[in-house]
Amino acid sequence: MSQQGAQPLALACWDLSWLLDRDMRHGAFASLERVLDETQQRGFNALRLDPCPHLIATPENGIHMDRCELMPAGRPPVEVKIRHSLQQLLQSAHERGLKVWFSSRFINDSRARRSFVRRPEDFVAVWSDTLSLVRDWGYLDDVAGLDFCYQFPSLPYAHGVTRRVFNRSPERPLPTRWSVSAADRLEAYLLDIPRALHALFPSVPVGLSTTTALSEQWRQLDTSELDFLDFSLWLDEDPRYRLASGEAMPTPGLLGRLAGPMKQLLLDAGGLHWQRRLEDQLQRRMAFTRLRRLQPVISEGFVRQPRSLRKLPTGWADLHEMMVVNALTQGVQTLTPSSLARPGYPWLWQEEEYLAHLNHLILSGT
Repeated sequence: MSQQGAQPLALACWDLSWLLDRDMRHGAFASLERVLDETQQRGFNALRLDPCPHLIATPENGIHMDRCELMPAGRPPVEVKIRHSLQQLLQSAHERGLKVWFSSRFINDSRARRSFVRRPEDFVAVWSDTLSLVRDWGYLDDVAGLDFCYQFPSLPYAHGVTRRVFNRSPERPLPTRWSVSAADRLEAYLLDIPRALHALFPSVPVGLSTTTALSEQWRQLDTSELDFLDFSLWLDEDPRYRLASGEAMPTPGLLGRLAGPMKQLLLDAGGLHWQRRLEDQLQRRMAFTRLRRLQPVISEGFVRQPRSLRKLPTGWADLHEMMVVNALTQGVQTLTPSSLARPGYPWLWQEEEYLAHLNHLILSGT
């Protein structure tokens, strides 16, 4: 997909929140209609959603059960009606003119269906079933992009792939270096999945999300079938920042709790220094996307913060605005002002004018 003439997208990163945080008493997404209105009021024009394609798809026995029990790590199981919920959300988003950006983490469920998404053709099958349903409902034109597996082949998202590609249990971490045979097998996913989905759904751009560490591995592989590369830019992953804040130190107890305030002091006192380090990351990623003729996307970044903050930190806000402007200058047209900008982070979500300002910059391209 050519980036030329593409509609700018200001992404609100809902991911699995729209399914997991629906508790009617305390859930941040208890009222989807209200949250959609608030999202639109803050200037977003697109939602990054996990539609759980492995749960949407019809299983091999041909009997689809709409009621699913999701098993999020570290949380109680959550029961959802997956197709019904997705159709309702797409209808409400469509009514507001919001696009959707699909990216799946292949969450575990009580029937362990993520384990059956192993081969490239398995990814094609579950996404094809999902997009076919979306088309039947009349919302295929609202799908602005499809990331076939979040931060592929990271764990736990590519759970079913690990044994096939790396010959190891998904309970073990991935190797830091990929063998030639593993790289060849991974390349087949990068080529076969987008090629098949393009043939079936030519209007839907297909690409890949990645991390700073993973993107270095992709340099050795053929990315010619991908439309976009969605790279996260987190200052938190900068070794110098982690060392300066104390986060990289084994500091339990009081010292560990001081890492958060130290981050604030670092950003307030030296925001320009840390911005330049993030800009260096951005320029390296942009050079790669230009070389491979991929659309650059930034759906995550720039500095993490706890949910428990009471107000918007000044240094944090300044760095995010500077990075949004820098990304736009570099030619990024699809990005988020912050992947924390959702109701679960009230200290940021309440800053309606700040988010509307950043989203206006994104949508106007200036």
